[in-house]
Amino acid sequence: MGNSQLKLGIYLSYISLFVTNITNLVLTPFIIRNLGQSEYGLYMLIGAFIGYLTVLDLGLGNATVRFIAKYRAENNKEKEENFLFITLLIYFIISVITLLVGIFLYFNLESIFKNSLSVEEIELAKVMFVILIINLALTLPMNSFTGVITAYEKFVYPRLITIIRTLVRAFIILTLLFMGYKSLAIVLVDALLNLVMLLANIFYVFFKLKVRVRLHNLSLALIKEIFSYSFLIFISALVDQLYWRIGHFILGIVASTVDVAIFAISMVFGQYFITFSTAISGVFLPKITKMIVQKSSDEELTNILIKTGRLQFLILGLVFGGFVLFGKKFIQLWAGPGYEESWLIAIIVMSPLIIVLTQTIGISILQAKNMHGFRAISLLCIALLNLIISFYLSKKYGALGAAIGTSLSLFLGNVVVMNLYYYFKVGINIPRFFRTVSKRLYSCFFIILILGSSLLFMEQNSWAILAVQCSVYVVLYIFIMWKFGLNSYEKKIFVNEFHKLGFSKMCK
Repeated sequence: MGNSQLKLGIYLSYISLFVTNITNLVLTPFIIRNLGQSEYGLYMLIGAFIGYLTVLDLGLGNATVRFIAKYRAENNKEKEENFLFITLLIYFIISVITLLVGIFLYFNLESIFKNSLSVEEIELAKVMFVILIINLALTLPMNSFTGVITAYEKFVYPRLITIIRTLVRAFIILTLLFMGYKSLAIVLVDALLNLVMLLANIFYVFFKLKVRVRLHNLSLALIKEIFSYSFLIFISALVDQLYWRIGHFILGIVASTVDVAIFAISMVFGQYFITFSTAISGVFLPKITKMIVQKSSDEELTNILIKTGRLQFLILGLVFGGFVLFGKKFIQLWAGPGYEESWLIAIIVMSPLIIVLTQTIGISILQAKNMHGFRAISLLCIALLNLIISFYLSKKYGALGAAIGTSLSLFLGNVVVMNLYYYFKVGINIPRFFRTVSKRLYSCFFIILILGSSLLFMEQNSWAILAVQCSVYVVLYIFIMWKFGLNSYEKKIFVNEFHKLGFSKMCK
């Protein structure tokens, strides 16, 4: 049963990823066009503002998975019940703190955004903020129940309910938008669906899994152990917020909701880029994870990083090159006029990610060697530096300045600092990594960009022309990379994948 749950859970993870991304791609332009640029920017600004408070989870959701799985393995129901009581008590305290922080921020929203928002925008922002802060305080404990479900290895239920929520949300929001409702309706829909999710998870945990919550011993040692584990997860979540939401917040203070809207659209594509890389890692890296657990040598780990780095660059290069060539036209068709600058901003942010995302296996190497603490702390310092740089540049250059600040901090933290750490402390041969990953791939990539730019002569702005351009580009990319970029090992991997899918004749 557990094995079938795992297999179906993996399939549903990819289905969920696909459904969520496609739904957002379809839904976002409807939201943009119905709200208008200014109100869409306000909607994204308040969402980002609330996003910072989600870090108050403090990594307890992840800690729940780890501790409950441990107690289940030990068949220790008493410790499981005790742990859940303590974590729910901590969540109650966090929810109270969230409400208190929310009350303080509510009465200071006007002074925070007085230079960028109109009186009407501030009033609407206050209503949305109240709804979202109450919803956050009520639903933060949901992370604990989700953690229990994962620890019990019930992988199908949470993914099914996520898919259902995504589709129901899209249907309700589209209906309300067609009826003339605006951003406040979207916020209410999200709040209500979050509460429904919380109640569904509570019911599943208590009535389906028969989990019980009891206080057996209010152990300070356990509380200390919980927070020592969850601290680095909290730091990672905080860094994530500082990287991907700080621009929204800063622009909301020093610029306007229009700048927030332009910046928000560009960040959507940055996040899709990251999601794409994560999905690729899940397909190609199970064998590598085993090798890390088996404590491979530094040279073997370097080889792992190189092999996965090249494979990831092949796919990321396809996406990034296509966006460089045709992203501006896509945004014009998808989001409408007024968002042309989002294309340039997205390219600025995605550029350092090309390097960062080819080294994702490096994080697993750090975890295997128990050296991931340095990464968390150093990236937090760089993220705080991003706050300062982005604030200064946003005052001068608006959304473009926020993008430059984010890109610089990504390059400095994830590329410069982490590669120095990999080389001098972890023992990975970083010079060899860049030499081998770049071999033939980088030159092929730039040749493809030059040849692909000839497709831009078709200037008509239509989905049909864009589809033709992208199709020709993909064929060109695959042909040149296969002929000149891939080595024999990589060709063998792709041939084997085609064999599994029944397309062996195509690879001969």
